[in-house]
Amino acid sequence: AALALAAATDHVLLARHAASGPAAFPGPDCAGPAPAGTAAGEAAPSSPGTTPSAVGLAEWPTFGGDTSHAPVLLGGAGPAASWAFRTNGSIVTGPAVVDGVAYFGSMDGCVYAVEVATGALLWSFAADNQVMSQPLVVDGRVFFGTGDKIVRTTGGASIRGTGQSALYALDARTGKQLWMYPTAGASMPTPAYAGGVVYEADGARNFYALSADTGALLWKASTGVVDSMSSPAISGDIAVFGGADPFALVGVSLTTHNVAWTLPLPQAQAGVDDGSAAVADGVAFVQVPEGGRFARRVVEMAVETEGGHLLWRRTLGTDRLDELQRALWHGDMDAFGGEEVGIATVEAGVVYVGSPGLRGLWALRASDGSPVWRGPARLAAGIRTAPAVAGGRVYAAGDSRLFVLQEATGRVLGSVPLGRWSLTAPLMEPCTTPSPLVLGSTVLVGAGDEADTLRAIPVAALAGG
Repeated sequence: AALALAAATDHVLLARHAASGPAAFPGPDCAGPAPAGTAAGEAAPSSPGTTPSAVGLAEWPTFGGDTSHAPVLLGGAGPAASWAFRTNGSIVTGPAVVDGVAYFGSMDGCVYAVEVATGALLWSFAADNQVMSQPLVVDGRVFFGTGDKIVRTTGGASIRGTGQSALYALDARTGKQLWMYPTAGASMPTPAYAGGVVYEADGARNFYALSADTGALLWKASTGVVDSMSSPAISGDIAVFGGADPFALVGVSLTTHNVAWTLPLPQAQAGVDDGSAAVADGVAFVQVPEGGRFARRVVEMAVETEGGHLLWRRTLGTDRLDELQRALWHGDMDAFGGEEVGIATVEAGVVYVGSPGLRGLWALRASDGSPVWRGPARLAAGIRTAPAVAGGRVYAAGDSRLFVLQEATGRVLGSVPLGRWSLTAPLMEPCTTPSPLVLGSTVLVGAGDEADTLRAIPVAALAGG
């Protein structure tokens, strides 16, 4: 089964955990000056008098800020921020920035609200499991999901997620819990908000529609696939996401409350359930690794969201293990990024996307997939998360480095280290390096050896900035 293959080739750290049996989440330990004895589900405010500046969006309703992953962010050319905020776990997805506040989760089980201008902690919230989703911020509320990536079997069916998995709503100003809805599988993907409803796909083949006001279940659909980290992207009436066991792209109708279409991906080997589609003008852009275990063909696809029809596919290259890697990892391509896929950003008719295994970055025409440019033949790091496009530059983060490229040509203007990389790094790396976010004169990006720190870096301090 596809999910069994994905589980068998997951990170070594996960394998060690699974070998000893699922363990209860040890409990959150939120960073920052939280009062001693703060219990799970309680907010820990530290500077309630801070007034945020008008930086970011007015609301953040979906993964990446908008479905194209290229939000137009406010901030202008004001003073650049420079700070670092460290958590007690990996930051898997980048922050949502609304009205001068960065909201982000960590695998330490906490959600943080930090002032962009200063890095000051406004509040932290302790949940009951790891937080891998990017928070949504709409109408003064913060929505996010929790869960872990451990695979278990129940009634002969594979389910991703152990312990408590749930969707939460918090008050955006205070961090106080408004409601919590338990889900059958892990709610690791970033949910989506539309019309007063919070939508989520989980690790137990479910798609949920919850009232944003109360957390009450409005309806639920069976998707037929296990979603790991593929965030639903809403296009018209359809929510699009990827899944495994079997690998497929799925479109759920928000009107009929059923699966509208399924696009099987029988040649896929991994990653479909982790990659969040970028959607623009009714087209979803996804990356799929195909082929064998030691040589995977990396393909970028464009799929029409209304009916799930394949519009075009472009082979970016073949990801191969060299002999040294085979000797070190016993043929485990996934230890070097073969399991992961690149998440795209669509800007002005161009798809910008990286590949962890190929360690490159591409710009493709959204209309037909033809190349605009390819960056260097091989970067010093694999790019999985969506690049940021701003001011004639492309910012892409991966494997503890932030790259700056020229938007028109793909020429690398420079790069800066975000942490240390070592031969054993693939054993301990988080699921991904968070996407960079450009806010006028400042870049927000995950950093640290285990991506446990959110850094604010002045654009002027970056090569090519």
